[in-house]
Amino acid sequence: MASVRERLIDSTVELVRRHGVAGAGVAEIVKNSNVARRSLYWNFPGGKAELVAEATRFAGDQTTAILREVVDSDDPLGVFIEIWKQLVRESEFEGGCAVSAAAFGRRDAPEASDVAAGIYAAWTTILADRFSRVEGMSAATAEELAATVVATLEGALLVSRAAQSTEPLDRAANQLRLLIGANRQREEAE
Repeated sequence: MASVRERLIDSTVELVRRHGVAGAGVAEIVKNSNVARRSLYWNFPGGKAELVAEATRFAGDQTTAILREVVDSDDPLGVFIEIWKQLVRESEFEGGCAVSAAAFGRRDAPEASDVAAGIYAAWTTILADRFSRVEGMSAATAEELAATVVATLEGALLVSRAAQSTEPLDRAANQLRLLIGANRQREEAE
């Protein structure tokens, strides 16, 4: 059985994914996690802001672990896109990336937004390493391309939620594959 702390974090991740930081109120978090209100402050003396930062770290760690698992597959982009498509479908296009929601919630949870920035940097590093090792790109090209992939996928996820369709994710993946191939060919020609 999950601890009170784990239930609070899980509940916060889900609520932030669906409603953003501002839309995930303390009362809703407590109710959704089925714990006493004082338990939130016992486990997170900094209140909601501290809890959201920890939930962002937890969600980011989970996604980072998945990215590390798939990064060396034949089509890591395709695998990752399928994971995001499944996420939005299962949530009926209400759930997105908790890390993005935290990034948007700087006013209510500045530490969580800082955590989000660190997670994006980690994702960029993982992808840049793959582009250097597997695709043979220079460090500078790999870094720029990885940052573009992260930004594009996060944006496509938002557009997919708004459009109530996974098509934006598919379109982004198609264009990213072309961009990766073009950069690989350009670097090979140099």
